[in-house]
Amino acid sequence: MRKGQNSQKKKNPAPLGFALPPIMDEIRTYVTSPEAYLVGGAIRDSILGRPVVDIDIVLRGSGVEAARTVANALGAAFYPLDEARGIGRVILVRGENRFTLDFAALRESSIEQDLALRDFTANAIALPLSLDSAIIDPLRGAVDVKHALLRACSPHAIADDPVRAIRAIRFATQLGFRIEKETKEQSRAGASLLGKISAERIRDEVFRILSGRKVAPAIHSLESLGLLQVILPETAGLAGDRRDGPDRRDVWDHTLASLEKLEAVCDILAREPAAKRASDPAMGLARARLGRFQTSLTEYLTRPLCDERPLRGLLFLAAVLHDAAKPETRNLNGLGEVHFLGHEQLGADWALHRAIALRFSNDESDFVSKIVRNHMRPLLLQSSLPVTRRAVFRYFRGTGPCGVAVSLFSLADTLATDAAGPAPEKWQAAVETVHSLLEGYFERPEELIRPTPLLTGDDLLRDFNLSPGPQIGELLDALREAQAAGEVTNREDAVLLVEQGLGRQ
Repeated sequence: MRKGQNSQKKKNPAPLGFALPPIMDEIRTYVTSPEAYLVGGAIRDSILGRPVVDIDIVLRGSGVEAARTVANALGAAFYPLDEARGIGRVILVRGENRFTLDFAALRESSIEQDLALRDFTANAIALPLSLDSAIIDPLRGAVDVKHALLRACSPHAIADDPVRAIRAIRFATQLGFRIEKETKEQSRAGASLLGKISAERIRDEVFRILSGRKVAPAIHSLESLGLLQVILPETAGLAGDRRDGPDRRDVWDHTLASLEKLEAVCDILAREPAAKRASDPAMGLARARLGRFQTSLTEYLTRPLCDERPLRGLLFLAAVLHDAAKPETRNLNGLGEVHFLGHEQLGADWALHRAIALRFSNDESDFVSKIVRNHMRPLLLQSSLPVTRRAVFRYFRGTGPCGVAVSLFSLADTLATDAAGPAPEKWQAAVETVHSLLEGYFERPEELIRPTPLLTGDDLLRDFNLSPGPQIGELLDALREAQAAGEVTNREDAVLLVEQGLGRQ
């Protein structure tokens, strides 16, 4: 393909004080608009010395056409995000790096006016794509970046788009920025305006928090500004609801602790080797016993169910909601002890309703709900170690693939039981239980999870002169369980089991 008119532009301009990713040279080659700018997060992250993977470009003309041209030239994927507003997206893979390139039409007559419409000054910095002049920074965003300050571009920036209130928490938490006082008040006021925003946009912004880093501090900040109560109203009653036992933290404190521990568990078991250094004996034990599942867990947590939303974010959403129904189910027994009987079932119903309301797919909503419904199951298995083959089969028969997520959360929930952490024997039991479950799911699935049937439904209908009906399914379930338990290993044993089930012996 013929190169665009920018192909002869210089590649080594005067030092900018930060380094752009090399991929920018390729992009510049094929953007033909006479007025095009790199804007937003790419410049911010370059100033901070962070990896740049999200690249935003605004230009005079159609962003959709520019994106299509670049995608064709670079052999990348192209998506028209919003043809009416001239926004196109390119997904470009270079080695192990995956870049998201968004091209948008200038919204105003000048780049300065366009920048003034943006959310935060840290994202309101532009650089001509030709690299023939200095950065354009009318709101002094580069200074704010260097001072780690998040400041709204205008007094009405968040009122203009209330989802920016959630975004402010995400940027501040994940970048380590401090939110300027007036911007924080704008965010607080934005809670009452979120009802004007589509559920999909709220979902996407919250999911970026849940699938990112420092989830617990971000969720805490959302709650303190009154945003979480609007986004996930099921959490509204958790603060102040005291739990029983020596640790008198309320359910909200326990929820935040669970999120913190869950991130630590995911880091130690499902991240790249550099992140595997255990920070305490409990994590050291978990790493030593469960480390061999690292590759499988990483693949599991990064796998999407829908629209490139990884399972990790769904797991953290379930963690936020796992005890949401405790205030509703709180009761005292005859000894004056606090119990929350049935909170997992009611909480699962609430989680399903909320996930659907946020426009998650049916599969994603069911996944979140199942985690909440089953989050106590590994704890029950700990009481009768070692975990039997039959118990592993029954566990995954009830949980399906989300059983892996439940097992990871059970470790976090155990660590967050009280501020001092679990007793060593309790933690070892939790780790051994999860070891048995992960071993069954990842290493022995054909043996313990889904054994090859020794008899089929057709076999039962033909050989035992049965009629179609629920009885067939019940016999097959019993046979699969007996196979998983190691009690039935051949066809003769299977026939005998069925005859016993039919009372023919």
